[in-house]
Amino acid sequence: MNKIERVRAALAGRPVDRAPFTVWYHFGTQHAPAERAAQVHLEFFDHYDLDLLKLMNDYDYPAPDGLEVVASAADLGRLQPFDPAATPMGRQLQTVELVARALRDRALFVDTVFNAWNTLKRNLVRDAMPALMAEQPKAVETALQIVNDNLLRYAQASLARGAAGVFLSVPATQESLTREQYERFMRPFDLAFLEAIRGRGECHVLHAHGERLYWDRLLDYPVQAISWADRNGGPSITEARTQTPLALMAGLDHVKFVEVGAARVREQVRRALAEGGPTRFILAPGCSLATYAYPPLIRAARDESARPAR
Repeated sequence: MNKIERVRAALAGRPVDRAPFTVWYHFGTQHAPAERAAQVHLEFFDHYDLDLLKLMNDYDYPAPDGLEVVASAADLGRLQPFDPAATPMGRQLQTVELVARALRDRALFVDTVFNAWNTLKRNLVRDAMPALMAEQPKAVETALQIVNDNLLRYAQASLARGAAGVFLSVPATQESLTREQYERFMRPFDLAFLEAIRGRGECHVLHAHGERLYWDRLLDYPVQAISWADRNGGPSITEARTQTPLALMAGLDHVKFVEVGAARVREQVRRALAEGGPTRFILAPGCSLATYAYPPLIRAARDESARPAR
């Protein structure tokens, strides 16, 4: 099977010659032009012979003119709809075009999008988010709707330029917000976003980010695959297999990856493949690897994953 056939078969639950393999980390190219970001991604993809490329997305979501941080309801009210191509996110769209051209007929790739809550918090509000959710919930909801709509325009543009799907990062976890806050400020916007692109991509992935996940509330997201840190907070691959028909992306301990030897990495791969089963499984880390992850360790994981499907 070629890479595209392998990933498509795994997502659809058809037989595969072996499980697809992917890894990713942040390249630190958010200051760089699209040409350099695309080159780094493609070199990484080719060097480790990945089956599926996760395109990192570290270009910033822009703040309103004159604001360094959004810290009040009045600040939230300054958020506006925009054309993503006219912002720093436009460089990511250029990267998507370049990668799509290079990987055409070779492999699928997904483009990373941080969900509306995560985008609002990490790019704009930061440490003011808990207070704003508690004291200005209506203003936060209005702001989230604007951000979600902008992200949707971005995702549609990315898919139109060749991305096979969106890798939606959703920090639906107790470390980020309470269950009640998740239900109000995160889940409705996630579902609206994904429903709007349903049918426009073949490989949408929900990345459930965090250790104490609201896992039960994520299983109905309209995606083709779910990515999570099975070795850092669970559930295990075996447990997840009984809970969802989605393709599973997991298996490698991203936290301790650089701390163990190649033999331990190979052991993780064997265990993950055994738990993942013969299809609907993509071997992947629970989240981004450290940027200094050593090439021999990644190659060990790749080589072990190349064994025929059990």
